[in-house]
Amino acid sequence: MVPTTASLAERPMRKYTTLEAFALHESVTPDRWCINRSDLNYLWKEVSRAIRAGEIRPPDDGSDDFQSSDELYGPSIYTVNTQHIMPVTEEAGNVSWALMRHADGLDCDLFISHAWQEGIFEFLSKVLHSWPAGTRHAWCCMLANPQNLDIGALLQSPGSSPFALALQASTCVLVVPNRHCSIYTRLWCAYEAYRAHEEGKVIFIARGSNWKEIEVAVTRMILSGLLGMLLGFLESHHHSDTHAFLVCILAAAAFGSANVEADTCRKVLNNIGALTCGSMLFQWRTLRGVNAVAGIASHKAHTPLWPFIEERICILIGASFFTLLEVDRVNAQARMQEALQLSCMFHGIADATCSKAADRERIVGEIGDKTADVDHAIDVLLAAGMSTPTLRELSRAGVDIHNAGHAEVAVPFVAIVTSLITFCRLATDILYESNPWYIWFFQSTSFLARAALLAVLWVSPRDERCFILKMMTKLVVLYLVLATPAVVVWELRASDGVSPKRGWFAAPASIYTIILGFACLGMRRLVALPCCGSCLLRLFLARGRALSLWGPGAPELGSETDVLSNDDSDSEFCGKASDISSSTC
Repeated sequence: MVPTTASLAERPMRKYTTLEAFALHESVTPDRWCINRSDLNYLWKEVSRAIRAGEIRPPDDGSDDFQSSDELYGPSIYTVNTQHIMPVTEEAGNVSWALMRHADGLDCDLFISHAWQEGIFEFLSKVLHSWPAGTRHAWCCMLANPQNLDIGALLQSPGSSPFALALQASTCVLVVPNRHCSIYTRLWCAYEAYRAHEEGKVIFIARGSNWKEIEVAVTRMILSGLLGMLLGFLESHHHSDTHAFLVCILAAAAFGSANVEADTCRKVLNNIGALTCGSMLFQWRTLRGVNAVAGIASHKAHTPLWPFIEERICILIGASFFTLLEVDRVNAQARMQEALQLSCMFHGIADATCSKAADRERIVGEIGDKTADVDHAIDVLLAAGMSTPTLRELSRAGVDIHNAGHAEVAVPFVAIVTSLITFCRLATDILYESNPWYIWFFQSTSFLARAALLAVLWVSPRDERCFILKMMTKLVVLYLVLATPAVVVWELRASDGVSPKRGWFAAPASIYTIILGFACLGMRRLVALPCCGSCLLRLFLARGRALSLWGPGAPELGSETDVLSNDDSDSEFCGKASDISSSTC
């Protein structure tokens, strides 16, 4: 969809002479030849207008046979540069598109690395959707460099080129995959990866919006929940006592979905979880017996409506949990697609091509004997979904960092929501109840641990944040599975007044305190723990790969166990931007 916000209104541009254009590019340092999000939205609007007006059309040589009605990919960057950017900047006096928009330049926060083969709409949608939080301005070569001026002198030394200076000034790098081949089959892009590695930059993979896929998945989950409600309603009229069995199904589905890697299995388990939550709406009654805990005097025991409300809130949280697990699955598929595009036909930067032999000689000479280090940084990016100094260090230490850069939000959502419930319960107990001290103590500890955990998440870098979320997922789901037998007992004996023991109230406080401790440690300090540190980190990051925990080491990047192997990506994903082979159970 073409952006139509008011900020896109065209503003008058100053026209320069060629000498003034040269002088402008000399006075503004190359790292400031930047654009912002509004500029990209404006470019999207202008390119769409130019296509409709026939100003941008398929080249006569057949190199780009795009359709004018195609709003998903659009013409390639090569075509847009030749038929739009160059004419527009020539009319403005041969300045670069970026300085045409911002004559004083902009501070560089983000470096965009791409190969020009992608469609312009594909490029813009991925960059705008993946624009890192906290970054304001971006350096993009097709818009930063003056396309009508000869800047060969600036490229004589790759280390002092506009690319290198901008990357050095940036805080992070955004890599834009395309459906044709890996950008790292181009030597200049490989050189950018080299500079990012040398500068210790964080590298992200851009991806387009997948809201349509998420909407389909959420709709399917809602239908599963409604079907479960129907089945639960029918079952309740047969007076069948199946609620304990349903609790076991929920625990198994949650544990499986949070740990398996196969896409089809995750989809089935998530829908089973939603269906079971719907069915329990008419059957669950454990909380009606929880209020009679030994030593607790509560007016809730005499208020039938309160446990009924608590039960429904818990079921709603459970349904939301499985829905978010499904969203995590869909997002994982989208990230996998982009990573596979990025790995397509990439076999190492030694095989990367360059249009000018002189440029190749200079770039290869500067990289020198660090080719293996650059290849490793790219391998980490492909495997983890991002490449950071920490992840590169852990990978060299033998830790399997597969998907380590992908955040999972389902369990953290449950932790946040239940912390609010815990706070409300704590406030109510203090004001109206006469409960033993240990009830208040454990509830307060649980709430404070979760509040502190949110603070740690807020200040942590992105790779550590992903680790914390994955670690939370593993430990909270493990806690739920271990607690299931006790819940089943309460389900089966709720009518007899069987209720939780005192130790039950210590469990949430203990698990969230442990999670907070691991979060404060971080990946580097955790892996440095004697005896168990490396094993724990592998377990927290693993999904469907827990067996590698007990092997002699993590699978090597690029090995047959790596789902991002070049053979798979070459055969299945090159040129297939929208296809992903679903894993099976």
